[in-house]
Amino acid sequence: MRSLTLLFLFTFSSLMAKESALHVSSGFPEPETFLVESIVKEGFKRAGIPIKYQTVPTERSLINVNLGLDDVEAGRIEGMEKLYPNLVRVPVPIHNIDIVLLSKKRFHIKNISDLKPYHLGLNRGVKIAETIAKQANPQSITEATSYKMLIKMLTNNRIDIIITSKIAIFTILADTNEKGLFMTSKPLESRPIYTYLNKKHQSLIPKLEAAYKSMETDGTIQKKHEQFLQKLGKKIGDKVEVVND
Repeated sequence: MRSLTLLFLFTFSSLMAKESALHVSSGFPEPETFLVESIVKEGFKRAGIPIKYQTVPTERSLINVNLGLDDVEAGRIEGMEKLYPNLVRVPVPIHNIDIVLLSKKRFHIKNISDLKPYHLGLNRGVKIAETIAKQANPQSITEATSYKMLIKMLTNNRIDIIITSKIAIFTILADTNEKGLFMTSKPLESRPIYTYLNKKHQSLIPKLEAAYKSMETDGTIQKKHEQFLQKLGKKIGDKVEVVND
């Protein structure tokens, strides 16, 4: 009887632990979501907070966390709380988005205003790309639901330039046979990325802040980024020429 009781308590405790795990939602595409996942999981582990990590469409990730359907938004730029009032930010950057441009033709873009003559493409829900595109007031803005769709639009001349992150472009190039493309060397904009929590978990922010700071101090975050980019860069080869301005 005692054995049965212990078995029941162990099973119940395991179920409760699973139930209490926070649901982390990421809107990053593969493989970038794997980089963010490794950083977030290490941070929450150091903070002693169990989590379940999932990747969902970009816009849905924000909506779900804002509504409380999920608990944590893995990574977004600063200011999301202005658009989604139920979000609170952990004030330590875990990632960085460098926005660059990809095109079939050699081009020279130094400022956002230089994009005005072009037809632009971006991935729906990527807020920083949406903001840049609107500021540019281009000939047209086309939103796609995947990077594969964007590269297809580019090769079919439906758009002139793709606006997205450097990692996203590396991902596109690693997954396509297209060659002879051009990418800007310098970021058009660079923004730090932060983890957000639904405000019902606001009390956890000090723990997470300390955990992320420790990862920043001991070089864990930087090391994960370098290893990820090195691995991804090997898959690109001669598919893209970097345009130096």
